[in-house]
Amino acid sequence: MIIPRIILCMLVLALAACTVRTVSTDISDIDLIESESSLRTGVPAADDLLNQAEDARRAGDYSAAVNHLERGIRMAPRSPSLYLALAKTRLAMGQYGSATQMAQRTVSLLPAKPRGAEQTAKAEAWIVIAQAREKQGDFDGAERARASAQAVW
Repeated sequence: MIIPRIILCMLVLALAACTVRTVSTDISDIDLIESESSLRTGVPAADDLLNQAEDARRAGDYSAAVNHLERGIRMAPRSPSLYLALAKTRLAMGQYGSATQMAQRTVSLLPAKPRGAEQTAKAEAWIVIAQAREKQGDFDGAERARASAQAVW
C-alpha cells in the first residue's frame, strides 16, 4: 500500500510541474519602471552601477540612471539586466524607440528557454516592448509583444 501512495504523490507532483504559469501583461508603466531586476550582472562593479541606476530611476533622475547603466554596459556588455534597466529608463523618458531596442537586446541575451530570474526578465522585456509600441500607436505590435511575454511563462 505504501508504494501506490508514493507513485500517486509523484504523479501529482509531475502534473503540478506541467501547469502553465501566467504573468500579467497589464502592468502599468510606473509599476514596471519601478520594479527592480532580480537579475545581476556577475561583475561586482557593474552590479553596483545597476543598483545606483535603479535608485536614480526610482527617484526620477533618469539622466543619472542612464549614465550609470551605460558605464555598467561598458563593464559587462553581455548582461541582460543592464539592458533591461536601460529599457525601463528609456520608457520612463518617453524614448520609445530606444526602449524597444534595449528590450530587444535584453531578449537576445537571454536563453531561449529561461528559468527563474531570467524568465521574469525576459517577460519584463517583452512588456517594455509592448508598452513602447502601444505609446507609438502600434497596437498590433504591442499585442504580439504581450503574447511573447505570456509565452515566456
